[in-house]
Amino acid sequence: MDAASDRPAAASPLHDADRLADLLATVAEDCPRVARALAEVGPPAPRVRPAGFGSLLRIIIDQQVSTAAGAAIWDKTVAAFDGAGPTPEAVVAASEETLTACGLSRPKRRYVRALAERIVDGRLDVDALADAPDDAVRAALSPVPGIGPWSIDIYLLFCLGRTDVWPAGDLALQAACHALHDLPARPDAKAMTPLAEAWRPWRGAVALLLWRWYGRMLKPGGGGVPMAGGG
Repeated sequence: MDAASDRPAAASPLHDADRLADLLATVAEDCPRVARALAEVGPPAPRVRPAGFGSLLRIIIDQQVSTAAGAAIWDKTVAAFDGAGPTPEAVVAASEETLTACGLSRPKRRYVRALAERIVDGRLDVDALADAPDDAVRAALSPVPGIGPWSIDIYLLFCLGRTDVWPAGDLALQAACHALHDLPARPDAKAMTPLAEAWRPWRGAVALLLWRWYGRMLKPGGGGVPMAGGG
């Protein structure tokens, strides 16, 4: 599998600005909290990443680091592999020195190798995930070290455009729900699930809106980016 195998997801309403805005307007008709967020910041732009190894690698890199740090590590990683983006085969063959020079911590070096090895030896068919149900995607990715529920949710949303994915462990979404629901404390991942029940089957669209709302209203300058609470 080479970098060219990374491919955009099939058309999804989350990946089309007009359809995403229409979805959120529909949800807002029945939810004052969504209506408030939409009125205050407007609809979010789609977040689209190609499906495949490169995006999974980028998600691992972005875990528990700032946006700027993640971007810098990614740029170094791309440059280290001739500027074309690393392939699974190239990562498996790379020396520890090469991966360290990219800025990857020891755990993340282990994680990216584990991901690449599973693709190279056939344990993980990353291309097949595009047509797999959400639960099957989770089952396929969960055994990979360093890829936990948050990482899988981000892949399902940004790369596969799944409309009802709710990253309950995301710290920015937790902060947004804390404020919108006027809760006494920030909800944990378990408490986040019932808070989003009314937004089914469009919880993914609301997540995109709440990231934007968080970045504009709660943390100006933060960019409304996902914030991992774990893998």
